Amino acid sequence: MKNVGVSDADLVASFSRGEEKALKLLLDRYSASVFNSIFQRVKDEDHANDILQEVWIKFIRVAKAGEYKELGKFSGWIHMVARNAVMDFFRKRKRSKLIGLEECGDSVLGIKDEALNFEESIQQEQLNSDIRMAIGELPLDQQEVIKLRMTSGLSFKEIALETGVGINTALGRMRYALMNLRRILEIEPQ
Repeated sequence: MKNVGVSDADLVASFSRGEEKALKLLLDRYSASVFNSIFQRVKDEDHANDILQEVWIKFIRVAKAGEYKELGKFSGWIHMVARNAVMDFFRKRKRSKLIGLEECGDSVLGIKDEALNFEESIQQEQLNSDIRMAIGELPLDQQEVIKLRMTSGLSFKEIALETGVGINTALGRMRYALMNLRRILEIEPQ
């Protein structure tokens, strides 16, 4: 199996059927970029390597169980798994820091609050980055409606006038945009 010309979907399907070479090709294609995105967030090579390993183990489990569903590009899926793993890393670290700080007593409350605010701001930045990336994957008409509604604060009537479509079309585009964002970001509807 050659690396050039074989789609990610074909490689995933091949690996699911037991072809280990397909996994090696996927690793060759994506490990560097996934590692870089993880390292940018955790700023520690050892932690980044541990998280990268968790990401690939998750893929192996999902693929071997036949649970991988190709809803979009594999690259987006593997990077989303990496983002989630980074968030889990920060959550675990936050819990362990809180336990350690609680044992020290009230003298470190100011430090604890700063640490929480810093981690919350990192998590918020990560979420904002994920949302911007997900919006970029939407069709242009849906991107436009999202941006006009969320950043410009326009009403659907104003969006309809701005885009030259009917109000129901603007509402429909927003509905589909939100559905697609939930799918891309793997958010369960409420």
